[in-house]
Amino acid sequence: MSVDPQGQRASFNGADFEGIIENVICDVLEIPSQKWGEPTGKAFSHSDNILWKNVPYESIYGTKCRSEFVLNYAGRRIRIECKSQQSPGSVDEKLPYLVKNFTEKVPEEETIIITNGSGFRDGALEWLREACMGTKCIVHTSSSFIFYLVNLKNAHSKQAD
Repeated sequence: MSVDPQGQRASFNGADFEGIIENVICDVLEIPSQKWGEPTGKAFSHSDNILWKNVPYESIYGTKCRSEFVLNYAGRRIRIECKSQQSPGSVDEKLPYLVKNFTEKVPEEETIIITNGSGFRDGALEWLREACMGTKCIVHTSSSFIFYLVNLKNAHSKQAD
């Protein structure tokens, strides 16, 4: 059995990126994270401010899929997917499938795709942004997502005042 170093490296990069995004969300919004369906000492309700990880949904094919996150914050539920491509590969080939799922199948009214890396094919990220225009899906880079979170927190703080 041979090991695919490039595929293995891509998997680690994706997991690293997801971990960074999780930490940023929890730090900026000052909320806990919890793996979906995992028992804990505290029972979280759907109205609690929390970042759910590995959240299931039904795909356009009728199969079970999972997203990296669903953010419950200030009464909003936002589904989030992270796509990192540091070198040429197949991540960008999966973008149309993700867009279709995020605009037509997931139950949340807000969805976000966060992109990272310079390995996407020419035109892939432009296509992604255009495909999401006018839908419930927003595309962010990792840095623009941080500004999004800060604005989300500030808006919630003003509402709480």
